[in-house]
Amino acid sequence: MKNRVIAFLSILMVSSTFLISCQDDDNDPQVPTTQVTTSKQFEEVEAANTEITTTVETVFGSESGFLPATGKFANKMPDCATITSEVIDSTRTIVIDFGDGCEVNGETISGSIRMSFAIELDGENKALISYSLENFVYNDITVSGSATTTFTFNNNMTDGSYSSNYATTSDFTFAWADGMTATSQTNFSNETFFNINPDNPEEFEYYSLNSGSSSTTFSNGDIYSVEITTPLRNERGCAYIVSGAIVTNENSETTTLDFGDGECDNIAIQTDGDGNETTIEL
Repeated sequence: MKNRVIAFLSILMVSSTFLISCQDDDNDPQVPTTQVTTSKQFEEVEAANTEITTTVETVFGSESGFLPATGKFANKMPDCATITSEVIDSTRTIVIDFGDGCEVNGETISGSIRMSFAIELDGENKALISYSLENFVYNDITVSGSATTTFTFNNNMTDGSYSSNYATTSDFTFAWADGMTATSQTNFSNETFFNINPDNPEEFEYYSLNSGSSSTTFSNGDIYSVEITTPLRNERGCAYIVSGAIVTNENSETTTLDFGDGECDNIAIQTDGDGNETTIEL
């Protein structure tokens, strides 16, 4: 269990996490009481979700012109990925093509992501990004489906500070070569803040808050859900999540992970369903 939680944390540290719409209790699916057998596949689902979302946010940030070229928005895609863009009737369409196999952050991706959005922000400084996967394969796992992201930008601060938020809802299907499949539905928020010290413009604070939850159901009946009950905070200069809490359900087994109150360290407290606490070194 510890290994599964830690592996999932490495994904959360660079991306967004998830918020699922509430369902009527009468319509809730039956949750298996047996121990999950698809922990490795679940880690792959979460890693793929993270890579797709991060790619879309990075390319949108660099190609749209809505954000300053700072932080992760200045990142470039690897040379093996081709980015094409066109504007038709005030709508920009961007295709991120990974070809027959492109190494991205140590993972092999093929196929493409097609995204579209208005070329200008609306009156509320928002843009709706729609994107879909085309012949997309992540480490030999076929991934299909689509997602929508609402991007919000606030630059009303006279010192050059700003904040931005990506709120994304996705619905993807995963298929492995051995016949295993899974559906993953997510609704997450990734809010970033860039604050400049008005007394010294060369000093600035850069941090992000991730919130939300996800639900993944495998064809063998395993059900996973993840909910961030306290927003996860990542800060510039710290390699670890400094605060926040996550509740993970694997079938009927529940685990809570608490990252503390803001100190930059590699310690988190894991609590199982019986209330037993374990100190985790990340």
